[in-house]
Amino acid sequence: MSVERSLFSERSQRAILWWGIALAVVYILAFALLLQQVPMKNPAWSPEQVADWYVHNSPRIKWGAVICSWTGAFMMPILAVVAVQMARVETGGLKIWSILSLVSGALMSLFLMLPPMFWGVAAYTAPRKNPEVTTLMHELASLTMTTTDQFYIFMWVGVSVIALRPATQLIKNNPFPRWWGYGSLWITFMFEAGAFAFIPRSGPFAWNGLLVFWSPLILFSAWIAIQSWLVFRALRGQVADPDPDPAPTPDQEAATVF
Repeated sequence: MSVERSLFSERSQRAILWWGIALAVVYILAFALLLQQVPMKNPAWSPEQVADWYVHNSPRIKWGAVICSWTGAFMMPILAVVAVQMARVETGGLKIWSILSLVSGALMSLFLMLPPMFWGVAAYTAPRKNPEVTTLMHELASLTMTTTDQFYIFMWVGVSVIALRPATQLIKNNPFPRWWGYGSLWITFMFEAGAFAFIPRSGPFAWNGLLVFWSPLILFSAWIAIQSWLVFRALRGQVADPDPDPAPTPDQEAATVF
């Protein structure tokens, strides 16, 4: 009975993780092919250039906003599974680092969903508004996408702490090896460049620049791929060799009887 409950949990985690990965793939395809934001548009565009681009690409952008609205919360299922795995290896007391990472996933989903919505509003209103209004919405979307990276880092800090904690490495089928703690910590520092996008309109710190757009895009995608692989590998081990169920407390035994 207890083994079956454990297997159900692990199978559920795999299903939920695949759900998040599928949403992420659809999101990035819509982001790149429909919203056409890989790379993001030139920050030096004039209001007339911005408005003209939205008028001529309005159907694609609006459909991109629709699809990204459906899929923009992809980090919630992914981080739910990661947080469960963190709680499994975070021994002792309240699972505070696991909770921090789970909250980070919820906030991250908000800031992944808002920019496509803003781009969609710009496309929806571009034919009827003057170029300055369309440009304002366009710049709000672009800066919201790139300057909110600071809300992502709490997840990586939590993973880094868990992975670098010696006690974690003593737990079998652990999806947070020590080397991954250093990798997540490095990504944390790299993401701090995002807020600089408010200042320049060209160069590596512009919203389409190397350190603000390309580096976070590549590192974020790599983190999802590697962490998902580590979790899937750990789940296979947990199915093959389940953790023993904790001994029931007297209150739990009494509740079972009555």
